[in-house]
Amino acid sequence: MESLPGVLEKFKDLNWGATKLGEISIFKRLTAPELQSLYTYGQFSVLPPQTHAVIEGEATRGLYVILDGTVSVFKNDPANNSLARLAVLEGGAYFGELSLFDTAPRSATVTAESTVQCFSLDADAFFKFLDKSGENLQLRFYRTCAEELVTRLRTLNLDYIASQNTLWRYAFRKEN
Repeated sequence: MESLPGVLEKFKDLNWGATKLGEISIFKRLTAPELQSLYTYGQFSVLPPQTHAVIEGEATRGLYVILDGTVSVFKNDPANNSLARLAVLEGGAYFGELSLFDTAPRSATVTAESTVQCFSLDADAFFKFLDKSGENLQLRFYRTCAEELVTRLRTLNLDYIASQNTLWRYAFRKEN
């Protein structure tokens, strides 16, 4: 893990921050100056191990970019009253992007597995950035989001078909 002072020093660099944001698919159509401007709306934070960044059902809103460390993403499984781990995310990954689009409660719990250094961008600050930036940037951003949504939907459809095929093969197998 990179030292905290080292990451803090990098965090002050707008070019470094803009590059980090540019690696996130929903920001791919923003120019370097736009990414630098967006970066100034966020903040640096450190999450100790076993700390929740977000909790499923909370009303908090905002995007997190993991600069260093590891988090686990959990979803509540009401069938057996437990948490199911959906993913493990490391440096360069992001979460919370859905909260930039609506006011629905958080859809999962994200917990730090190690000390996590991250960039966070509050949804209200993001909307201020969008409003200030004009319609051209907004159009590029939302077009990219629509494309991302279509990609996720197609993947979900393929995963659904594969899981149904597996389920039916299992259900109709012959017992020996």
